Amino acid sequence: MPEPGFYWASMFVSYAFYTIYTLLTFFIVVQGLGVNLDYYLIGLVPTLIALTPYFFRLARRTWLSIFITPKQVSRL
Repeated sequence: MPEPGFYWASMFVSYAFYTIYTLLTFFIVVQGLGVNLDYYLIGLVPTLIALTPYFFRLARRTWLSIFITPKQVSRL
């Protein structure tokens, strides 16, 4: 089991993914398509709740890949 600091640091990576997702969808939906901000926020909250497991796994995988490189498999 990885050390507790691994999960603590991956929490910050997950926060970065949430921020990027929120800003990206805001500029596309509200600024680009002209959807009302209230409708955007009503749709954003369930979307973020549904994507929580995906973002958490992606954050752990990203944080792990920064420090650990995969071993090369020798082919015979």
